[in-house]
Amino acid sequence: MSGSVHRNESFTHKLLIPCLLLLGVGGCAYSFSSGLPSHIKTVAVPLLANETSEFGIAEEITDQLVTALVKDGTLRIVTDEADATSVLVGTVRTYAEESYEYDREEKVKQFIIRIGVEVRFLDRVKDEVLWESERLFGSALYPEPPYEDTGPEARAASLGKAINQVVEEILSGMVAGW
Repeated sequence: MSGSVHRNESFTHKLLIPCLLLLGVGGCAYSFSSGLPSHIKTVAVPLLANETSEFGIAEEITDQLVTALVKDGTLRIVTDEADATSVLVGTVRTYAEESYEYDREEKVKQFIIRIGVEVRFLDRVKDEVLWESERLFGSALYPEPPYEDTGPEARAASLGKAINQVVEEILSGMVAGW
């Protein structure tokens, strides 16, 4: 009986070692690069268009997007589209601020902010679309529990969270969505 156990262990080792070697070799080839085409080095980010009545929303999203791209470091930001190998264009399509939760007296307890954005990431060298999405959304509730701060600061903080969600989705699609 011990001979058959020994043979099974030997067989297992014979299979295990080549598998581990293949995994090790495969793992060595893994890269944390963005997957962008090698010629895409720079990006221009013109001001997003705004189809909503929310003043300043396009400027805020554009500013936070540029900041996130600089922090990410995958692409270098350029101000002139003519100097860019890629360009990100977009439109803020929707903005809504609605009642979300009510208390026992039917007074609004929480509001929700929802933002919808459409973007296209373009390869200016090959004149093609690298990535696009018609439906990127961000949302946030305010006030947050314990529901005491309902002022402009609570709204601004929630708006910032919703914008941050949109920016993260765009950045992910641009540099990691491959």
